[in-house]
Amino acid sequence: MQVAIVKISKINSQYGGEIIRLDGHHQDETGQLVKGYCFIDPKNDNWHQWVETMEAAATNRGKYILVDHIHMKNRAKGIWDADSRPQVIDIINR
Repeated sequence: MQVAIVKISKINSQYGGEIIRLDGHHQDETGQLVKGYCFIDPKNDNWHQWVETMEAAATNRGKYILVDHIHMKNRAKGIWDADSRPQVIDIINR
């Protein structure tokens, strides 16, 4: 699945320390654009999978970062799975 990341922020984790939150949009099953997000924790093994995506989002603020190969963790809440293997495919001006 493709997502468009529009915001990257550093927040405090409920488990201690700081984590990265990525916010954006994806299409649901009906083709409607819906909000989604993901939390990336530097203490987890999947951190390295997201470095390129986080760097692209941080250096291209104000643009859409189009990312492929994202899976849903919780479709009802719009949470993307941090264990996905994201691939940046485009950076688009807003």
